[in-house]
Amino acid sequence: MVLSTPANACLKRRRRDLPVTGIAHSPDDTHDLIEMVGGAPLVVKLVEGTQGIGVVLAETRQAAESVIDAFRGLNAHILVQEYIKEAQGCDIRCLVIGDQVVGAIERQAKEGDFRSNLHRGGTARPVEITGREREIAVKAVSTLGLDVAGVDILRATRGPLVMEVNASPGLEGVENITGKDIASLMIQWIEQQAHPGFCLKTGG
Repeated sequence: MVLSTPANACLKRRRRDLPVTGIAHSPDDTHDLIEMVGGAPLVVKLVEGTQGIGVVLAETRQAAESVIDAFRGLNAHILVQEYIKEAQGCDIRCLVIGDQVVGAIERQAKEGDFRSNLHRGGTARPVEITGREREIAVKAVSTLGLDVAGVDILRATRGPLVMEVNASPGLEGVENITGKDIASLMIQWIEQQAHPGFCLKTGG
């Protein structure tokens, strides 16, 4: 049986835009899983992976089958995701606190890679996000019942897509690139919840 991931299913029920994403529970599901995301090329991810580790771009069906079967042979939990080619190794990381995007950076994968993670050699710069991107980031976090999260958005032909919502985002990259003290903003948010009327000062 092929299933969408829990977060994927929840976001889809709330009409959030995101790449087609699925997970399967047996080797017999490999064919259906590949078809579900539109065939190769596709992305295979370790559910427990961080900082781009365990994320593989399978450019052919044969490669996809091999990678999926290899991960399953290790009893790893994986998901398979539609590959958004037009993003060209670039994504937007939005740091959301409460109902505000307090910082956003554009990350670009190094040459020859598609993973934009800074720990994998990607670069980043400050970026102005659109109103639609801001809305999608905030609503994705709200839909999942989170107060603070990092939301990775791909700029696809059909519009912005939520690639991932990270409930425990690293702050160093966003803070260094934007010059904002995100940790202090998180503390302000906690104080705001404890004392209604306290104003979260994002610095613009």
